[in-house]
Amino acid sequence: MAITWRVRVLAGLVCSAPMLAQAQAADAWTFRLTPYVWGSSTEGSFAHARLPVTVNTSKSFRDSLEELDAGAMGAFEARRGRHGLLLDGQFAKLSTTVQVPVAGAALPVRLKTRTTSGLLAWRYGLLERDATHLDLVAGVRVWSARVRLAYAAPVPTPPVPQQYSGEQSHRWVDAQVGVKGRHGFGNGVFVGGWVLAGTGESDLSTDLMLLAGYDINERLAVIAGYRRLSTDFETGGGFRFDTTMQGPGLGLEYRF
Repeated sequence: MAITWRVRVLAGLVCSAPMLAQAQAADAWTFRLTPYVWGSSTEGSFAHARLPVTVNTSKSFRDSLEELDAGAMGAFEARRGRHGLLLDGQFAKLSTTVQVPVAGAALPVRLKTRTTSGLLAWRYGLLERDATHLDLVAGVRVWSARVRLAYAAPVPTPPVPQQYSGEQSHRWVDAQVGVKGRHGFGNGVFVGGWVLAGTGESDLSTDLMLLAGYDINERLAVIAGYRRLSTDFETGGGFRFDTTMQGPGLGLEYRF
């Protein structure tokens, strides 16, 4: 009887081993790291506190790329079952000259911006299939913007100072929610993207990404996409950063 009992237990363990292995595999952490080079253009309205000049820039994508000093973005994702964590960051630096109408004349203003944005978010799998997933995303985005304005008017133009050169920066936080998804076609090709929107210290901030990729192997994929990131932030003192950054990106995705 003792031998029969042991044989039954052993047989049960052998039969349940594949199911246990599958359960552990489904419950294991998986990670994705994706750095990008981002060709971002920047357009919008910029102002300094207590300076009665608003700089508006809207240029073609080609001109904006020529004035882009640096642009990059990257994402890190950790997933376990339906739950996970998403970290996402962007950086863009721009230098340009904008013609600002002052007293009936065009005043050339040198504009330099440096923008950093980071998202910390929780994701929940609304749809989980082999080739398709759709996630609910909710988190907090932190913005940091530095704006430098400089000009020298040939004649006095009250109430605008005849000369000005200064740099001001602010940080603010917004809550954002949205969806994120991906679909694979079974031949290594996949498409995906996300759309997020929210508010907080800014009036509105949005994030839209469309991407396509190809799996080089099980761990590595190449990705190309287009991203549009915007924010509308203004302080009571007069600092304004109402801008849209958008452009193509090229990156590598590493899974482990």
